[in-house]
Amino acid sequence: MTTENDLRQMARMADTAADIAMAGQAASMKMLLAEMRALSAMLPAFGAAPVSPDSAEEEARLLAREAETEAGFDNMPV
Repeated sequence: MTTENDLRQMARMADTAADIAMAGQAASMKMLLAEMRALSAMLPAFGAAPVSPDSAEEEARLLAREAETEAGFDNMPV
């Protein structure tokens, strides 16, 4: 037969288990947020205005950087 003390102990254990589960979820969400922020720093902004170079030299640098970036993606199998 279950006593009132046993029920209270089970309720405390369930409360502790819920707290541990929530802490695990919070840690997972913090890690996901950090990954999303890192990825967003690497990707160009969606809908960003195109960069217009001030000089031919700057335009050449931009084109070279863009070609280098694109070359990094061309190694994927089709």
